Amino acid sequence: MGYRQVVIRKSEKLSVKDKQLVISRDDSIAKVPLEDINFVLIEDSTTVITTRLMAEFGKNAIALIICDEKYVPASIMFPYNYHFKQLEYFNNQLFISNDIKNELWNQIIKKKIQNSIRVLEMTSKEEFPISKLNSYIDEVVDGDNKNREGLAAKMYFRSLFGSDFIRFYDDSINNALNYGYTIIVSSIIRTLSVFGLNTYLGIHHDSKINNFNLAYDFLEPYRSIVDKFVYDNKDELTDTLSFDFRKKLISLLNKEISHNDKKYTVEYSIELLIKSYIKSFTTGEVKLDLPDIIYE
Repeated sequence: MGYRQVVIRKSEKLSVKDKQLVISRDDSIAKVPLEDINFVLIEDSTTVITTRLMAEFGKNAIALIICDEKYVPASIMFPYNYHFKQLEYFNNQLFISNDIKNELWNQIIKKKIQNSIRVLEMTSKEEFPISKLNSYIDEVVDGDNKNREGLAAKMYFRSLFGSDFIRFYDDSINNALNYGYTIIVSSIIRTLSVFGLNTYLGIHHDSKINNFNLAYDFLEPYRSIVDKFVYDNKDELTDTLSFDFRKKLISLLNKEISHNDKKYTVEYSIELLIKSYIKSFTTGEVKLDLPDIIYE
């Protein structure tokens, strides 16, 4: 699969020739080999894209992300019928037991809280929230039926961004967080599709109106990467995220993260996690290969 993220800020037309993405603008042309690309993000609402190129995106497992007038990703096109075992994996996902789901979710939430602790140790360094989050890890049981995730998140964000910070408010910090999360979840959606998994069937998320429940399950341990970046660069934030800031959030997919003391990019880390999920229902080994944020 590809490794490059292509951002189209301004272009008259996107097309394909000789297995390359052709970007036409103001009588100039740029080309990118399709095999190098993992997703294309279009910010320009006037860009024309050919249907042949869209078909080639599907054949080459390239996700297409289209933004709205505020540069926020609004839709995603991902590969369809790319994997040869889709029906087998669908049945495995459909009939996975609640006990296994609970264990997988326990692992995800424990890792999410651990990564949150690492962020606080690098940023606010407040002893009380760090101590409380550590205590919550041992209390994550039975699919986190005590909602230690929610309690940890509330304390974590207030320690990170201040006691007045409220998640989901319409402000510059939340806008930056949401953009970063959307970029990572878009990469997860693409990778799930490439590996033949159904994105509707989540481990914990089960919304009837969310096509990407499984992707949002797997997003959880990666959120701290975005959180740390936004904290470090919050003085650069504006009401509408600048193009430079958006590019940096997209580039977080190339940031290093750790699996068992070995460093990988976030993009490749997502593959490792998804492969371990497949292994959990094909071999019975209920153990996810989850990422650790690296201390800086």
